Amino acid sequence: MGKQVLLEERRLHNLIFRKMRSITGDGGEKGFRLQGMIVSFLCEHAGERICQKDLEAEFFVRGSTMAAAISSLEAAGYVERRSDEADRRLKVVTPTAKAEEAYARLASCVRDMENSIVEGISDEELSVYFKVVNKICDNLEADDQ
Repeated sequence: MGKQVLLEERRLHNLIFRKMRSITGDGGEKGFRLQGMIVSFLCEHAGERICQKDLEAEFFVRGSTMAAAISSLEAAGYVERRSDEADRRLKVVTPTAKAEEAYARLASCVRDMENSIVEGISDEELSVYFKVVNKICDNLEADDQ
């Protein structure tokens, strides 16, 4: 039997997060990884109006998953959540100074990791990779509807 997409994706996922754990020293649990990605995204888009719904769409997670992650980050002092002035039903999420400090420490690790992942891979090969990944995502999203 040849290689299977699901097994190879899982292998890739595990290798990436194992390497990230070794670089950052965090426990690498699923919730923590999502929280780290949220903090990074918010810091990279500081000054922009980012709502909880935007984060759900960005990270392809359900509302309850995002609400739990943001609640944990809020309790730990990494984000603040407030009602949007234009639409009180929406919650705007902003990073705190604590989040900005953590992001500054980890941003270079993430850049180094990205560079390590793509080492020896040409721009053309990366283009094909992203094209295939996008098709797989499209297939999965079509099945979801």
